[in-house]
Amino acid sequence: MFEEVENKFRTGREQLIENIKILLYKERQDIFEILDFEDDKIYQEPLFFAYFKNKENYKEYLDLIIIGYSSNPKYIIKVSTDKYGRVYIPNSGWLVTKYKLKGLELTKSSQNFSLKDSHNIYEFKYEPSEIIKDTKIELIKYPIPILEQFYYDEYLNRIEVEIEKITIKHKENLTTAFHLIKKHIPEHYQLIESVTKKVVIFNVSDNLRNSFATLSAQGIAFFNAYQENYNEVFFVDDIAHQTGHIIFNALIYDIGDFLSIEPSYIVQELKNNENEIVETRDIHVVFHALYTYYTTFICLDAMLEKNVFDGEKLHELLGRMKFYIGKCYLDLKIFEESKNIDTDPKKLFTKKGLKIFTEVKRKHIEVSKKWFTKVQNLKLDNQLYNFSYSLFKELNPIHLDEK
Repeated sequence: MFEEVENKFRTGREQLIENIKILLYKERQDIFEILDFEDDKIYQEPLFFAYFKNKENYKEYLDLIIIGYSSNPKYIIKVSTDKYGRVYIPNSGWLVTKYKLKGLELTKSSQNFSLKDSHNIYEFKYEPSEIIKDTKIELIKYPIPILEQFYYDEYLNRIEVEIEKITIKHKENLTTAFHLIKKHIPEHYQLIESVTKKVVIFNVSDNLRNSFATLSAQGIAFFNAYQENYNEVFFVDDIAHQTGHIIFNALIYDIGDFLSIEPSYIVQELKNNENEIVETRDIHVVFHALYTYYTTFICLDAMLEKNVFDGEKLHELLGRMKFYIGKCYLDLKIFEESKNIDTDPKKLFTKKGLKIFTEVKRKHIEVSKKWFTKVQNLKLDNQLYNFSYSLFKELNPIHLDEK
């Protein structure tokens, strides 16, 4: 990422932190007697964003976040165990009990916790937060009720999201992928780690949702590991994509600095065979998509350049590269080849926004030329919205000498 964009990213992140501080002060004027005002790590806690998105339904979560970050020698709050009997304390871990949906009093004293009501003390098992090895990023291994507000389908119906089993299955793949990015693209990894505080691996059909990325859970990357054959190649891809959303949210937090028109301006309508509109995409959504292609190109390009994978994994990586080259081309085409003056990038973006758009376009041209001979003959006719290696192999069988 070029220097000017990096500076704007830092400015956006500082604005996010400042706004959380303001919201907290409005909520509780004694808040900075409890939390360290100068410790910006605290105010990047993603559950603050989730709390302020829907605080009426998740009132107790503010106290849970505070108790997790407070340095006070003693702190007492009211809590309820979730439907599994757990209490999640940010920046600390999990209290696992056998008491489901139970209202209790939680006391923190010198980093030790206790649970009780007016009559009894309740036993629990303490499980510290799971930090991905050699990173500062937390892996959320159990469901957290406050995040359920983001688990909905395209019709805004709540959906059940499986987390615990799929996390056990893919923890090693996820860890390997983070380590590969950290090793081969250290500068980009630092950018990822500076804004990504937690990750969630989940399993839900892509017919329901592909991603739960949202500014209202800023700092959390959500990975949908619904395909059976996902491995570290998928996670390199999806880490690049999902953390790209988080980076971009910080980068363009003040969206008016980047767009010359309203973010809701529709730049693309997609129709089905009956000429019915099935999707509309506004400038904000398309801009987000373009930026996540950019971060995906950064990571896939590095893996190919450094010869990280061979055999089937290299085969898959090349398929993914061609897949995203094609998707990015289609989104760039909306602006570049349309005769509609309303989609002219110079009309839609400010100078700052146009620099980002131009950088995405430059990266797309670079990887397209760089890997042309490797991907030109790969067929993608049977691919759906998300890349499937199983489908890819049907049209592109791997040769014995490639294994």
